[in-house]
Amino acid sequence: MGKWVGLKRKEYAKMATMDQWPGPVQPCFSTCPICLPAAQLLLVSEYYIRQPEENEARGPYTVPKISDLIESDKANRETLYYDEEKEDWVPIVDNVNLRDVLFPEKQRLNLKAKEVANSLNQEDVAAPAVTVDEMLAAAEGKTEDTKHLTTKATSMERAAALSLPALGIMMLLSGIANVYPGISILQTVMDDKEYMLLLQHPLLILGVFDLFLALCCFLSVTDAFPLLRFRAMVGLGYFAYVFWAWGEMPQLIAVAAGSISVYICTMTLNLYLMLICAVAGIAGMGALAVLAFLG
Repeated sequence: MGKWVGLKRKEYAKMATMDQWPGPVQPCFSTCPICLPAAQLLLVSEYYIRQPEENEARGPYTVPKISDLIESDKANRETLYYDEEKEDWVPIVDNVNLRDVLFPEKQRLNLKAKEVANSLNQEDVAAPAVTVDEMLAAAEGKTEDTKHLTTKATSMERAAALSLPALGIMMLLSGIANVYPGISILQTVMDDKEYMLLLQHPLLILGVFDLFLALCCFLSVTDAFPLLRFRAMVGLGYFAYVFWAWGEMPQLIAVAAGSISVYICTMTLNLYLMLICAVAGIAGMGALAVLAFLG
């Protein structure tokens, strides 16, 4: 009986085999051969039905068809069917076997009482109550447990705030170092509008590009960071090699220090590393500018 409870009435009505028969007559299938023909006859028989307030009968319908009518609200428990044995109209609900097939009872759900599980997160009665001020202090990172988070965030903010001004100064010094030796040529280009002359002096183009990057840094344009990294790699690769080939060790050291510092300043948010690179980069690019003034 247990596995049949809760099935739809249409599924009940379509189960015509011996071992799938639901309802109170199921035990008879395996023990009583007299009941077997009657049980199967219930499904294959056809019935005329009508509503109590109607005079005209409908049908004949099989049990599955009547089940379809019930599903579509065209029949119910009070619908009458014609009982040939009684020779009278009888409500479907009065026929036990027919009722169990068409209106199977659903299993009642029993709710279990809630079991209180032992939890590791037991409230510590002896622990002091947390005040509102303590909660606000924890949110602001002012307690011992959260102070390290605030300290780290503050350090990163200071590093980010320092990077752009430091990069701006480095690129300004680099631009001056590249433009100053050819300032007279740049003046001729501007006066005579002979822009093709710049192609014969690539350092002037690089110097103007450095001044443009310096302006971006002072305006806090962080989108220029990829260009700064590219410029740093060009300075480290090309100019370091040129100065090494010429035997100019001071210029080599200055270019290396400045280029590496520019690259790291665009990558790190470590405050101490940012300070070291800012000092080294400004010193290196400043040294280049001084050497350019000295000729």
